Amino acid sequence: MTSIALSDSGLRAMKRALVARFPNEKSSHLSEALAAACGFGTYAALRAAVRANQISHPSFVLLDESAFLARREKLTGRTPTPNERNMLFDTLPIKDNSHILRTSSSKFRNVDYSKSCRLRAWRNAMVAGINASLARQLFSLRPGDNRWPGVSRDNNIRQQPHVFRFEIEEIPAIASLWDAGWDEISVHVAFWPTDEAEHRIPAANAGFHAGELFASGWLERRNGAWLQVASDSGRNWSFHCRKQRLSRASAITVHPAGYADRGSFIL
Repeated sequence: MTSIALSDSGLRAMKRALVARFPNEKSSHLSEALAAACGFGTYAALRAAVRANQISHPSFVLLDESAFLARREKLTGRTPTPNERNMLFDTLPIKDNSHILRTSSSKFRNVDYSKSCRLRAWRNAMVAGINASLARQLFSLRPGDNRWPGVSRDNNIRQQPHVFRFEIEEIPAIASLWDAGWDEISVHVAFWPTDEAEHRIPAANAGFHAGELFASGWLERRNGAWLQVASDSGRNWSFHCRKQRLSRASAITVHPAGYADRGSFIL
């Protein structure tokens, strides 16, 4: 999986790589297929979104390979080969570019959220909290790019956790952010917060003191952009949820905003 910034630099780098990968394709066909991969109906709509995006802090989107191949097949009339269907964007010849991020890791396929309501609920809470943070531009998916008030890049200065409230599908929520070092973000999230959630949420063992659901985890940014999952057993991540809230939390529909919702746990 690959994530691209909605920026001129991101589009130029990806378009050059696609032209190199498909030298006999029409440039316009590749542009339209790229727009589909980014979730847009036309390349003109994608360009409009890029113009409207903040140049200094562009948002990222996950590229959809199936959408790219489907639009390309419709335009060219050629069915994709098996080789073209296999990790298309991950194998493109793209040099280091801060506007294009890798989101796949060796453990990506080891996590199966369908196995457990608890694991799905943990995933949903973490993705909701990370998405809300990105939407508020409290940090970006780039390594070291932390922006919340009071954050310090000096490791000798002890930072304060940043706490904020948000909502997901009419569920009240609260989150805490902390620079965990090595370009990782420690994220704590509570749904249906308690009255003392503002003070409790930064603690690793906050549990039900923070809310009816409490989840914590780490967002990787140095080696790529993904939510770290040590295993799908639940032994390596913190999660507490009231029995009557589990079904609701596990049924939320929330998609990661430019990063993978699973990946290798890095010590």
